[in-house]
Amino acid sequence: MVLHRVHNQILRSHHLFEPLNDEQMDELMSASQLLNLDKGDNLFHQGEPAHSFYFVISGAIKIYRLTPDGQEKVFEVIGNRQTFAEAMMLMDTPNYVASAQAVCPSQVYRFSNTAYMRLLEANQRLAFALLGKLSVRLHQRINEIETLSLKNATHRVVRYLMTQLARNNGDNNFELPMAKQLIAGHLSIQPETFSRIIRRLIDEGVITQDGRQITILDPQRLEQFE
Repeated sequence: MVLHRVHNQILRSHHLFEPLNDEQMDELMSASQLLNLDKGDNLFHQGEPAHSFYFVISGAIKIYRLTPDGQEKVFEVIGNRQTFAEAMMLMDTPNYVASAQAVCPSQVYRFSNTAYMRLLEANQRLAFALLGKLSVRLHQRINEIETLSLKNATHRVVRYLMTQLARNNGDNNFELPMAKQLIAGHLSIQPETFSRIIRRLIDEGVITQDGRQITILDPQRLEQFE
């Protein structure tokens, strides 16, 4: 496919694509698809063959699994300029271990695992970039496991808000990337509990809220909030 100039700049800014020369990038793009998704559209389901990984140009994609009793557990919501499912290229299992669904209108590139692996074998910098990306993801998962197992609901919400603050480069004003029900599921708490903790933070002058827009009034108090 012909790569849009703006999309080329966006992809080139990501470390999984930056090491590619023009010829290699063209080879990868020839086996890719640009997908325009509506809210609720599925990219893949748990158990399906894992032939592709993805890059979000705009919108948001939730990664989730269904528990045996039918409850949805959200692991992560992938936002702009982020990749997901690239770890499947290096896993023994041939199938996706979770499902992916658009939580709002989204534009996503689908890349061929086979095409990327061919380039990976010929480009050492690309291999290190992929290892670096997976190491960051592993570190994030370890932190989440620690938070979920050792901290109460308030600590989970505070940690989540601090993470959003950090992702926003310290800007105290940011938009929550998903609805409170999804955030609560991601944090393994009830939506009512999440709302109650947010209300406490507002009442005590730590944050303000306008819809999904959050303003951190006192980051230090937020970090120490119990």
